[in-house]
Amino acid sequence: MTRLSRRAGLAGAAATTALLATRPLRAQAKTTLKVIWMGWPEGQVKPLMDSFRAARPDVDLQVETIPFVQIFQTLEVRLGARTPDPDIFICDSPLTASYAARGHLLDLTPHLDASRFTKSAIEAASWQGKIYSAPFGSSCPVLFYNKKLLREAGIEPPPADVERRWTWERLVEAAKKLSDPAKNQWGFSFEQQERPYMLLPLAQSLGGVALSADGLRATGYVDGPAFLEAYTFMQKLYTEWKVSPQGLFDPNLPVEQFGNGKIAFLVAGTFNEATIKNKYPDIELGVAPYPRFEKGKAVTPTGAWHIGVNPRTRHQKEALALIDHFMSHDLQVLWFELRPYPPVLKSVWEKEARRFETDMWKIVRYELEHTAVPRPATPGFREYEDILRTALRDITTGADVKATLSAAAQKIDRELEKYKA
Repeated sequence: MTRLSRRAGLAGAAATTALLATRPLRAQAKTTLKVIWMGWPEGQVKPLMDSFRAARPDVDLQVETIPFVQIFQTLEVRLGARTPDPDIFICDSPLTASYAARGHLLDLTPHLDASRFTKSAIEAASWQGKIYSAPFGSSCPVLFYNKKLLREAGIEPPPADVERRWTWERLVEAAKKLSDPAKNQWGFSFEQQERPYMLLPLAQSLGGVALSADGLRATGYVDGPAFLEAYTFMQKLYTEWKVSPQGLFDPNLPVEQFGNGKIAFLVAGTFNEATIKNKYPDIELGVAPYPRFEKGKAVTPTGAWHIGVNPRTRHQKEALALIDHFMSHDLQVLWFELRPYPPVLKSVWEKEARRFETDMWKIVRYELEHTAVPRPATPGFREYEDILRTALRDITTGADVKATLSAAAQKIDRELEKYKA
């Protein structure tokens, strides 16, 4: 009986082994990472994500792209719910302090080697001495111009030499000769007509300061003399001199009109160079430095998109692996090729030096080292930007500049109260 039982047992074991051998092995469960990303064209997003998927096939990367005009509100709602979703999100660098102060960003200080990054990138990623967002790109607008339109109007183009940059006053005089509102022909436009990012340097050129040193007071700054003078000048572009088209608050629209030959001068981000050349190949594109006021100094905007990790994620290890991958030299080179933001890794500037030998990149490198000023560091930047943005929009359409800035400063102060200890 014992021998029979043993034989039966061996036979049963053999049968079981054979059966298991014919069954497919169950695939190992993947970790799912949910990502909220900027709604750039698919061709500028998918290669990045596919690169990580190839490196980490054990991670299921679920990417949700949100248009620029909706992403800030979307993140406020999703992060405000204080759940693990999303695990990772694109973070506009000036919002680093705001997200960190409200507990929406994981402290990345132990995980990132700050020495690998440019100084401005790490400054934009930091709050109260700690690194809370991973730098992914920087920025520096330049002055693009249509050589053909200037030539036909008999206007000598602005030089690429930063030491001989045009003044705003000189730009206006040229823009007047290039404008015919009745024919929808304009001399000049900002790519971002209402956003503090692109417009704060006007006031800063005249000595204005965007916010108090502690980042908690706007009165006396946003409504100060430099801001009043700068934004009175800005308003005249639209209302008195009529050299700029009103209401192009979607940043794609000024670029489109420039590409179609309807705008002669355009202050815009570097990544637009590739867009203009590819989409509007007939344009003779020129580039010059961001202007300054005649009695002022050169100031240029900087800062761009970073990557944040939700501290409530259940997959911190995998999220940090994505940060590592996106901070690698090869991925940063790929990103530059897809959307040419100024690099944040020193190694890209150094090892890819041949890419930066053009007039535009020579201008950008100078500006990032000498004239670039980031947006103010404050836990209330979201409120600051929203209120000032509305004020700037109203000013372009003719609102009283002094009253509008004064009201904006008071509203900002009320919002910043909640961040005071």
